[in-house]
Amino acid sequence: MRTFQFSDAKSHKFWNIDVQGNAFTVTYGKINTAGQAQTKTFGSPAAAQAEADKLIKEKTKKGYTETTPKATASDAEAFETALRANPHDLAGWCAFADYLAEQGDPRGEFMQTQIALEDESRPKAERDVLKKKEAALLKKHEKEWVANWARDLAGTEADYGQVDSTGGKPYEFQRGVVTTIHVGSLTVVRARAIVAATDAKFVRNLFVGAIADDEEDEEPAAGPDIPAEAEEYQGQYPLLRWKQLKYIRRFGWGWPADENYGDWASHSCHMPGEHVYDFVKQMPDVEELRIFAHVRDAKKLVALPMPNLRVFELYHGWSYPLDKLASNTSLTNLTHLHCHPHGLEDDNPPYIRLAGLKAVCRSPHLKKLTHLRLRLTDFGDKGAEEIVSSGILKQLKVLDLRHGCMSDKGAKALAASPDLKNLTLLDVSFNALTKEGIDALKATGVPLAANHMHTDTAYDPDDYQEYLAHGDPE
Repeated sequence: MRTFQFSDAKSHKFWNIDVQGNAFTVTYGKINTAGQAQTKTFGSPAAAQAEADKLIKEKTKKGYTETTPKATASDAEAFETALRANPHDLAGWCAFADYLAEQGDPRGEFMQTQIALEDESRPKAERDVLKKKEAALLKKHEKEWVANWARDLAGTEADYGQVDSTGGKPYEFQRGVVTTIHVGSLTVVRARAIVAATDAKFVRNLFVGAIADDEEDEEPAAGPDIPAEAEEYQGQYPLLRWKQLKYIRRFGWGWPADENYGDWASHSCHMPGEHVYDFVKQMPDVEELRIFAHVRDAKKLVALPMPNLRVFELYHGWSYPLDKLASNTSLTNLTHLHCHPHGLEDDNPPYIRLAGLKAVCRSPHLKKLTHLRLRLTDFGDKGAEEIVSSGILKQLKVLDLRHGCMSDKGAKALAASPDLKNLTLLDVSFNALTKEGIDALKATGVPLAANHMHTDTAYDPDDYQEYLAHGDPE
């Protein structure tokens, strides 16, 4: 029912209309009276609604003001809205779980169980009971809690030799709801299914391993969600329209590197990255960015306001504007900066140079940075001296300078710094150290990785430096 009132110096009237199927009832009269009622029937619900809309338009034109009470959100909707905006609110999740349990909804019990399991201080026997309960609830209800769109997202993990954190499962539950989506291979069909899903409102972690080649896609790509000029990797375009992107906190684009793969960081580097910025600009609260793709120009990306960002990984890129990143005043919570460029090709200069290192080391905004990984660089010994003189070693826990041209001189500069002892790991593998430099670093007692040294101690644009390409195993 929609209600209206009219008041002036002479009268105070109400007029209400209630549409039910192919009929409506109009009630009207003086305010504070029962008024009169008239009912009209039409040939169809559409005809009844059309006539009702016409009458409403006439009444508002005469000065009637609508007084229809606005629909109030249910308790469940209120919980959902609050938790989407603040997914880390443990007290809110506990209250929501209790509310659902009181309503007899089994998801409430599942939420309570998963929340309890977050407390790792619980005795093992208690945790074992909780895990059995979690598994039993999931076995009984998983099909109703996870729609087909989510179950069909696993793709080509086996083809790429990759295993995500779920062991290949394309979704994860946390606190009783699906919070994480892993897409093995993004197709137009899968992207459209995600965008259309009505039960993905708590998803805040999105990881896309690969985009299917056009010939691998499952249906014609025509549609308003794909630009006419898009000729390849079309699965990404529908996903760019997903309204849930504004709630994403952890975003992965491309298969992540396996840093524990022997002495090499094993990774696949064939992911297009031209639209990474278009995704991330829709994620105002993003906390982790793990980009393993060919980003050709990262200037706009690193300049985005990202006040909650803690982890920024960019592998395989051709652009590392560390000066722009270091001057971004919003990056005050950044703790991990991991950069591993694409192997150097042709006569291009190295993607990470001394000026970029200096910008990071002396940034007034990166005061929480504890993990610094800058690979395939040419700053060598000067870079080591800058790291020491800037004072950044006072805050770092991990320093990774793989695939560079540091010699014993740079190693000794690092070893001589009393702040080096703050590190839990120093990785100088694939540099130009000899036994003398390595022994100097070992003598500090800092955990050290120093494998596969070479002899290039400088970057020469007229000479091919293998160490600047060697970091890309593909």
